[in-house]
Amino acid sequence: MAEEIEAQSQTIHDSSGNTIAEQLEETEKQSRKIDRKKRSAWQEAAWIFVLSRLVIVLLSYIGTGMFPRSGETSAHNCALDINSCLLAWYHWDAISYVNIAYHGYRLARDTVFFPLWPLLEHGVGVAFGPSSTSYYFAGLLLSNICFYFVLVLFYYLLNDDFGPQVAKNALFYLTFYPYAMFFFAGYTESLFVLLCLTVFLFLRRGKPLDWWLAGFLGFLAALTRATGVILVIPFLVVFIQRFWIRGEYDRQSWRQKLNAFVPIVLIPIGVLVYMISLGYTQGNPLSFSTQEASSWSRHLSLPWHGLISTLQVFFTPSSLQAYNFRDIAFTLIPLVALAIGWKHLPLHYSLFAVAMVIFSLSYPFIPLEPLSAAPRYMMSIFPIFVIFAVWGKHPCFDRVFVAFSLSVFAVNTILFISHYWVA
Repeated sequence: MAEEIEAQSQTIHDSSGNTIAEQLEETEKQSRKIDRKKRSAWQEAAWIFVLSRLVIVLLSYIGTGMFPRSGETSAHNCALDINSCLLAWYHWDAISYVNIAYHGYRLARDTVFFPLWPLLEHGVGVAFGPSSTSYYFAGLLLSNICFYFVLVLFYYLLNDDFGPQVAKNALFYLTFYPYAMFFFAGYTESLFVLLCLTVFLFLRRGKPLDWWLAGFLGFLAALTRATGVILVIPFLVVFIQRFWIRGEYDRQSWRQKLNAFVPIVLIPIGVLVYMISLGYTQGNPLSFSTQEASSWSRHLSLPWHGLISTLQVFFTPSSLQAYNFRDIAFTLIPLVALAIGWKHLPLHYSLFAVAMVIFSLSYPFIPLEPLSAAPRYMMSIFPIFVIFAVWGKHPCFDRVFVAFSLSVFAVNTILFISHYWVA
């Protein structure tokens, strides 16, 4: 009798016509498939992360020992002066973030640097003693940890939508991009890209809680950089696609729609929270904007103004010609790639990328180096690397891109640790 009941249970059908046993088997297959994808993401991220960190450490050692720093006449021997190697990455914005982590926003000009990154530096660094050195090492540690998770999430996202070959290409191209040393230094690049990718991941899943997680992580991204507010765009696009274009609008209750839409307001609240804080501590809630203009000579302009200004100053003999050539070259390369290859991207990827480009080019450094730091900002627009990765399926493009990128990456790394402005 028990055997008959068991046999009958195996033939019970669900609404789609499958037996319960077949449904369970299919669920198990899907579960195993997801597990394999997760393992692949961790493994692919691990080897390229370790390889890239070894390359950077080696370049740091060679660069410090062979090339004098800016303003100096001789190089440093790491064996005799270990601090020169350990502090090789303590330059430019990394110093500003350490100062904020140590002293807070004591200088009004530092308010252009949004608070989440120095807050994290402080939280980690204070465990090793409240000093500028401990905050500097905390920045390096956090930047590299965040970047490893960037690689994991990037691979996981692309493996599903574009396949493993594109995912592998994207990881390599991002890791060894000419400006990828900023994913190693105590800058916000690693954290910001990690938060953006996580938002895209939760939007892709689209479960009830995922909308709130996407909103919260967008809130954190907006506390990391002003460009974090642009995450509103992919959030809105995915919401419209899911609840209107795909016909789910009529099948979902108003509570489900509201649950998915309301978290979008969390993203701009990140900037609002910072403004309230500045109003209380600095007496000016827009201090980050006013200081951008008064202390850093960056004014809101039309996005093509910086490109035109760079072309004008490039043909004027000056000591900054090489900088301006590099700036415009590594601004135009991503722009051209996006203009040609946007059709390879889902709509929310491409609109996010376009908005990021517009925002990043709207604050040129007039008149000396209009596109100063623009190549670094372009690197944070991860959909551009998806385009490169799709093109990288062609061996010729892959060989040229890798050879060119690795060469410039090595040069820029040595320039940075030698205290020359890179981006």
